[in-house]
Amino acid sequence: MPQNSVTLLSIGSLLVVVASSLSDHVARRRSRRVPRGAAERSPSLYELAYLAGGVRRVVVTALAALARAGVVRFDTDGHVQAVAVGGREDAIEADIIHRLSSRDDRRPVTELCAEMPESAAITALAERLTRQKLLLPAAYRPPVWSRRLLGLAISIAGAAAVISILTGHLLGAVLAVVAVGIGVVAWRRGFRLNKTPLTDAGNYVLANTLTRNRQGEIPGMADVAVAMIGSLGLINPEVRRGLQIAEAFPVGNAEDSWTWKPTQTPPKDYAGGSGDQFGGLPPGAGLI
Repeated sequence: MPQNSVTLLSIGSLLVVVASSLSDHVARRRSRRVPRGAAERSPSLYELAYLAGGVRRVVVTALAALARAGVVRFDTDGHVQAVAVGGREDAIEADIIHRLSSRDDRRPVTELCAEMPESAAITALAERLTRQKLLLPAAYRPPVWSRRLLGLAISIAGAAAVISILTGHLLGAVLAVVAVGIGVVAWRRGFRLNKTPLTDAGNYVLANTLTRNRQGEIPGMADVAVAMIGSLGLINPEVRRGLQIAEAFPVGNAEDSWTWKPTQTPPKDYAGGSGDQFGGLPPGAGLI
């Protein structure tokens, strides 16, 4: 095969992969777009925790709050026990205390986390976030056509790389390999995005809350750092050791928990474009 033909084939495969990667990214973003008003919501502590990490993060945040209130006590081996009962108005906290007090001995934090997807309070919380357009509905499915198009483009680039190598065309091989690399990165990025079931508004609410918290604009929410970034946000080392065990090992249904990548909103003088880029949300709303 002439060298020019091989080079053109590689260049074409590169352009196809880039176009397919952009199409897949845009299609997935648009499938998560919601009305502007959703980004203006101010979720509660446990709603933030659920958005940031699902059931497991809610349990970790609630246990941290209960430990700070002196209601539960942690051991350094990742066990927890109730030292006081009753008096908790929040349904999630009351459910946790009930589960802990139903047994007289200590319980592994991971065991408690594995039970909590059954909690009616957490189910109601998830349904509320879905109605508020911050959490994707259970029936949500990402676009299939863009994924298939990207897979086809990667296959074409792979074929171009093989042809270039067999025919001894170095430039064509390099271009085709670069195309495959771009396609694989785009494929994996889409896969990671699918693991976090948030709308663009949900992502923005989390990013905006984390930014305000780190700037000291959220007084009276001592546990918000735990809700946003997990047990690393704790000050008490004993509680942190106990809760890190819960976050280190998968427990319960894998679909019930995830990890949001902490992201802050741009500065107030940010001039990176109009909010319409992310479905009418403020700048940075589409960042994760």
